[in-house]
Amino acid sequence: MSEKLMDCTRFCGIMNRAIRVAGGAAAFARQHNIPVQSVRDTQNLRGFSSDVVAALGLVQVLRYPLPSDPGKLATPQDVQEKLNNFIRGCKSQRSAAQVFGIHESHLSNIQNGLRGFAPVLSMLGFGLPVRRFYAKKVENHG
Repeated sequence: MSEKLMDCTRFCGIMNRAIRVAGGAAAFARQHNIPVQSVRDTQNLRGFSSDVVAALGLVQVLRYPLPSDPGKLATPQDVQEKLNNFIRGCKSQRSAAQVFGIHESHLSNIQNGLRGFAPVLSMLGFGLPVRRFYAKKVENHG
């Protein structure tokens, strides 16, 4: 992925400036037809409202740090690919699940996107996910 990722500090700067320019959280909420509480919760970092993120022209993504190279962040697809290769190397999902110390149905749910990667991350060489943002591409119709 070639988008330039920004961290939460940069996101907060963009959000706080947009809220200030709008005249406050309530005004920003009215401008973008978003519940005021969603704006306030995002501004206070109680959560990240997808409506607020979208109103700022951003997209929120999760990335997985590599302890071996802290400056590099892996995509969920990278984690999925490494998990699938690990399972193939173990010859069966059952034996891979035993290596991870989880039930095979739990591993199946992780593979199928029904559960998060947390139980397998460290053994695959990834850290816990970090939140990042990137600017949406604006389509030019002309």
